[in-house]
Amino acid sequence: MNPSTFQALRELGAVPLRIRGGCMVPSLDDGATVMVRGRRFYFPGDVVVFRTNAGDLAAHRMLGWRRAALVTKGDGCEIHDAPVAPNAILGAVELPVRLRDRVRALGHFAGIAVRRLLRGL
Repeated sequence: MNPSTFQALRELGAVPLRIRGGCMVPSLDDGATVMVRGRRFYFPGDVVVFRTNAGDLAAHRMLGWRRAALVTKGDGCEIHDAPVAPNAILGAVELPVRLRDRVRALGHFAGIAVRRLLRGL
């Protein structure tokens, strides 16, 4: 997807997208169609859709912020993604986020921060 198309999608409001892959199962099944809407703010636990460094779209759970980038991870993935720049974010999947998913996201983010601190010692 070229940058101008990506920007146009961000400005449309809610956009339907079909999920491919199993990294967000059971929250989002392979083949499910979701509505994605751009937001001003994103919070830990939100499922955000973003453009990867390879140019693909990914839908992963936001864990937290690191400097000026989001830290994300697929629910079924072992490790977190590379930092996601704010201009790479298309929006958030419109689905209710359970409190336990928000707490779990913050826990993963805290674990990443602790591991980074321990490596620096």
